[in-house]
Amino acid sequence: MRQETVENYLKTIYNLSSNNSTVVVNQQLANKLEISPASVTEGLRKLHELKYVVYEKSYGTRLTSAGAKLALSIVRRHRIWETYLAKELGFGWDEVHEIAEELEHIKNDKLINKLSAILGNPMFDPHGDPIPDAKGKIKKSNFIKLSEAKVKGNYSLMGVTDHSAAFLKYLEKHQLIIGANIDIKGIEEFDNTIVLICNKKEVTISAKAAECIIVETV
Repeated sequence: MRQETVENYLKTIYNLSSNNSTVVVNQQLANKLEISPASVTEGLRKLHELKYVVYEKSYGTRLTSAGAKLALSIVRRHRIWETYLAKELGFGWDEVHEIAEELEHIKNDKLINKLSAILGNPMFDPHGDPIPDAKGKIKKSNFIKLSEAKVKGNYSLMGVTDHSAAFLKYLEKHQLIIGANIDIKGIEEFDNTIVLICNKKEVTISAKAAECIIVETV
């Protein structure tokens, strides 16, 4: 198995497992990696042999300590590249993910640490995702999904879990960017649609979109 493939598997397992706190099933991996379940099974068997994952077909997959350590280093590279592309090179937050997918495989800790220092050692990337430090530690937060927010609450938009260009452009159209102030005006009982105020404008957000927006109480 190529090293790039190994890294893609480990990073994806880490992201799907909520920071390695839950088990990942094959179908989740197949959907995310856009490959067949049979290919995923074969890949996981090889990763199991390399001692990067614990894999049981009827149970699922979790990262070993060695797998988690490597996954965190890849996540760090990816998110620092995203931040550098956005802050230093002017790429939009809807553009940086795909470019960072390629750059993350440059395995040079000195380079990544220098990029981080240039950026002021940021704790979050342009999408609000936490950036592991050089030791793999991640800052804890009190962030919640917008779908969990309360009516009449005041929140700050801290991140998104959907990095697709279509979703990010949709948010930008409504000025829902990182740091935006959000007031919850109401929540429809029928379908959990959220009506909010952002920059003095009323915006209606679907329950599906609200699941992908991360906020913090102000």
